[in-house]
Amino acid sequence: MQLSADYIALGAHQADVRRAEQEIQLRMAAAERGSDGAGASSEPVARRRAHRALHAPRLALR
Repeated sequence: MQLSADYIALGAHQADVRRAEQEIQLRMAAAERGSDGAGASSEPVARRRAHRALHAPRLALR
């Protein structure tokens, strides 16, 4: 049971990290768009990661 609890905690932590990284990317992209003014950016805006955080971790129940 402890292994299952650890696995769930690790999955939740990884999901939190992904959400934080996405938020940072969005803020950086917004700041870049705001500072550019009328000119277009030479670097593409960072894409969002796959929505792995929406899927619940699978538990081994054997």
